[in-house]
Amino acid sequence: MSYSVHVEVKEEKVFSVYLEVDESCRVTKLVISGDFFAFPPELLDEAESRASGQALEGVTELVGGYLEKVALVGVSRARALEVLRRAVEEGLRRCRGG
Repeated sequence: MSYSVHVEVKEEKVFSVYLEVDESCRVTKLVISGDFFAFPPELLDEAESRASGQALEGVTELVGGYLEKVALVGVSRARALEVLRRAVEEGLRRCRGG
């Protein structure tokens, strides 16, 4: 059984993380979206791509590393990391049957 998790926050701009997770707690899809700006934007694309197939437990560290490398406009890095952590925590809770 697979499921999805969506967490969103609005600071100056909207920052959203959407996760799809399979029955083995691996990410099948991760999308970072919103009306914020990220420079260079290609790094977020790479983070989304690299997260696919990864165990959910390692996604915060993996994607968080990319968030540390981009300049974000409209949302603070701390808020972006918080949204990512919340999405992963919710995914883990569901994966563990909670």
